[in-house]
Amino acid sequence: MQNPQERPQAQLSVVGACTVTDCKFNEAHECHAGQIEVRVGQDGAHCATYTPEASTRPRP
Repeated sequence: MQNPQERPQAQLSVVGACTVTDCKFNEAHECHAGQIEVRVGQDGAHCATYTPEASTRPRP
């Protein structure tokens, strides 16, 4: 039996494809973040690492 004070080790995973095209870590539908965090919300799992790209347009 596992010691209840031991935490399970994190499993390494790979993001298959990212469809959030305005995230700064998305390059050609591939996530290039060093690591991501996934959280569960009311509408299911979502990427908590999402960071929008900085706008390159000048402010009006």
